Amino acid sequence: MNIPKPVVYIIDELEKNGFEGFIVGGCVRDYLLGFSPKDFDITTNALPQDIKNIFSHTIDTGIEHGTVTVVIDKQNFEVTTYRIDGEYKDNRRPENVIFSEKIDEDLSRRDFTMNAIAYSINKGFVDTFNGREDIKNKLIKGVGDADKRFKEDALRMMRGVRFSAQLGFDIEEKTFNAIIDNASLIKNISIERTRDEFLKLVKSDYIEKLNLLEKTGLYKYFIPEIEHIFTNYKKNIFILKKLSKDLRLFFLISNLNENEAENLLKRLKLDNKTIKDAKTILKYLNYDFIDDRLETRKLMSLIDVDLFKKILEIKFSISLIENDLVQCKKYDNIYDEIDETIRKNHCFSLKTLAVTGNDLKEIGITDGKLIGDSLKALLNLVIEEPDKNNKEFLLSYIGKNI
Repeated sequence: MNIPKPVVYIIDELEKNGFEGFIVGGCVRDYLLGFSPKDFDITTNALPQDIKNIFSHTIDTGIEHGTVTVVIDKQNFEVTTYRIDGEYKDNRRPENVIFSEKIDEDLSRRDFTMNAIAYSINKGFVDTFNGREDIKNKLIKGVGDADKRFKEDALRMMRGVRFSAQLGFDIEEKTFNAIIDNASLIKNISIERTRDEFLKLVKSDYIEKLNLLEKTGLYKYFIPEIEHIFTNYKKNIFILKKLSKDLRLFFLISNLNENEAENLLKRLKLDNKTIKDAKTILKYLNYDFIDDRLETRKLMSLIDVDLFKKILEIKFSISLIENDLVQCKKYDNIYDEIDETIRKNHCFSLKTLAVTGNDLKEIGITDGKLIGDSLKALLNLVIEEPDKNNKEFLLSYIGKNI
């Protein structure tokens, strides 16, 4: 494993001072899968105060739970003491933690076997729960009693489904059944955390695994609005696979009207831009577009160009699965018309209109409403006749027609 030098240094310093040190969890899993880890979690039998004594620059990140951030060369690395979790009362966090001397005890509290592997250069792997074998077999399996793991932290169920979609792994039978039995507990998790796992799933390479939300029943407790997707599932998955990953969410809620979509996305606590984009996409998704250059430019004045293209992409993908090649050709042509308008630098918005409100004021138009109406009239003119987007001409034209 090509472990970064600061991580090797931290583990070496822990061992020089009589303690153990391992990288653990997702970084080990990613190495074994052939990925480059983004983050490195380090675990040790050193107590938080021991960690603070060994390293000169530390931050008390979550010291009550045993986590100290060690800063090396302006990089932060979390170092956490082996621990055993206390009783879980909210299906999310333990009431308290007990520090442990044994790496096996620390690994036993983790979610899935593939995330319960520790490694150090000097001691090799500690793989108490055969996570490497499960990775080899492309299997997601709960550590120990999966039912207990999910009752401890209900978000682990969504993580399991998300991992399945990201990695293309199957969920082991007992673990899968435990998700079914505990699915309703996902209601106890903050919607932000559940939403984040859902969005990662939606953007995953194995989007066909989306139906695990239906098979486990999880979707009913946080996003029942996507139930329609599971009808004619093969067709909908084909469309989802064809779409850019950032468009999949909009297709999943394409059965909703603008207000319903807004209410859903607000409940998921998504940002205002996503909500606004969703409303625009849904507004025009059933619009009967016409393959006409002028009509396209008019729509470009009403719809953000990037969103316009996204709407066309969704409509094209739907037409493709329906084998409606005439519609596919139409959407291709409209897409080309958008690009041609941009390439030729034809005006389709007030931003690129050759005159501004200040220009109109200079020729004596001072009423705010009249300025606005005049700019709209000029925009409509140049949309129909792009060559007339000339400041001198437009000022002359508006002067004669107000």
